[in-house]
Amino acid sequence: MTSDDELRRRLADAFDARARAAFGDHSPVPPPRFATEPARHGHRGWVRVAAPLVAAAAVVAVIVSVALTAGGSRGGRHTAVGGTGSVSHPASHTSAAASTSAPSTPTKPVHITLLNSDGSDYGVGMPVIAYFSKKISNAKALQAATTVTVNGRPAKGAWYFEYSSAKASYPIEGHFRMENYWPANAKIHVGIPAKGLSAGPGLSYDDSLTLDFSTHDRIVSTVDDSTHRMTVTDNGKQYGTFPVSLGASNTPTARGTKVIMEKGRSICMRGPGYHECGVKWTQRLTYGGEYLHSAPWNVSHIRNGVDSSNGCTNLLPSDAQRLYRFLSVGDVVTFPNADGPAMTLGKGYGDWNVNWSTWLTGGLVPTG
Repeated sequence: MTSDDELRRRLADAFDARARAAFGDHSPVPPPRFATEPARHGHRGWVRVAAPLVAAAAVVAVIVSVALTAGGSRGGRHTAVGGTGSVSHPASHTSAAASTSAPSTPTKPVHITLLNSDGSDYGVGMPVIAYFSKKISNAKALQAATTVTVNGRPAKGAWYFEYSSAKASYPIEGHFRMENYWPANAKIHVGIPAKGLSAGPGLSYDDSLTLDFSTHDRIVSTVDDSTHRMTVTDNGKQYGTFPVSLGASNTPTARGTKVIMEKGRSICMRGPGYHECGVKWTQRLTYGGEYLHSAPWNVSHIRNGVDSSNGCTNLLPSDAQRLYRFLSVGDVVTFPNADGPAMTLGKGYGDWNVNWSTWLTGGLVPTG
């Protein structure tokens, strides 16, 4: 089995390569938490540092540290980033799934690692992100076994799969969500009693996991490229509206729904007429390098509604600082009329751009 150090090296290499091939206001793509943290003795995972980011089909939606600075508390009952897997589902449910789906011949083990961490607090748009150590070919058993409760009440969720840029280490990644955003100010429990279930011919999962996290207020921002304003709402009430400069015609901002992946990463950005390091109040929206951030070099264009960034959402320094303190990983930012290509799952946490009927197919791996 590949060592933890080797897995971390491969993941870091994959994400660095993704970053070099990216477009927009460039900065290195954040690796998944488990790719950058030291192994915790006695556990199969890696310890997490902070909150996400990351996912990624092409890295996908991975990364997320995708988001290493906004996390919650460590520990818990999942093998995500640190912690051993366990489940607490009714025996009838788990045994029924196992009896119909468990392989009867020797199989190769598939290990599941979660990006999310127990005890974390996320915005309502944050998906549950899992990485799979082999190319699974069937997720029907996994879908049937996975459960989710919201404030203790059963809810319906589903998996959707894509390729991950972790490639040899974790070639497949799966995102789990409900049809709509998570409810605000809720306690979410996800049970994944996968151990022993079939992942396709010749494959079976070698671990089971649970995840407990909470959501805060429903904070949704809308960036209108026609008015060059970003409007932020908190549980449906307007929090504020802020002038922005989006991508120039040759480096347009992606259109669609995005989710904040990480905060506070020290980055360098370059574009026509500028090369700035130590850019402040950064909040990542895509793997390729779209951020909400302070742009003191672009104040005139921000105030006058001129799109001139390399794809990022440029904010006045005072507004960027205020929003940095208000927004969190998992909060939703929509770009309904930006000039760029459509936002997709592989460009970041683009889950909400996939309609529910398509989501229920499972994407790359059928869920039945």
